[in-house]
Amino acid sequence: MTNTTETFTANPNDYIDSVTVFGETKKTIISKNFKGGKINTLFGKTVLDFACAGIKGMAVVDISEAFSETIILVPEDWRVETDKTLILATFEDKRSISAQHIDTNKVLILTGFSIFASIKIVRGM
Repeated sequence: MTNTTETFTANPNDYIDSVTVFGETKKTIISKNFKGGKINTLFGKTVLDFACAGIKGMAVVDISEAFSETIILVPEDWRVETDKTLILATFEDKRSISAQHIDTNKVLILTGFSIFASIKIVRGM
């Protein structure tokens, strides 16, 4: 008798996981079915470029940062929602968005906390 066990894991390109301490990280996400991930930054900077990525439904990125900056480049048609705790921190969506360009099937949700930090959403190419 033969036992066969198969394990199916998600495509690692569909998720991001990043830890930066006293440094800078730049990530370009090319997944056409991005699902989410975790970003942890302490005394550093993280740049996430989603200009060539795609979302089907919702993707959740948990961003925890202290004394740091996070810049996120997203396509014009993505909706970005936040459920973050900000303590002496800022969140800015610098895109000029028209309601007619937003695709309700492409939602990026940002969670986590920011302490003495900033998050900027800018338009990807």
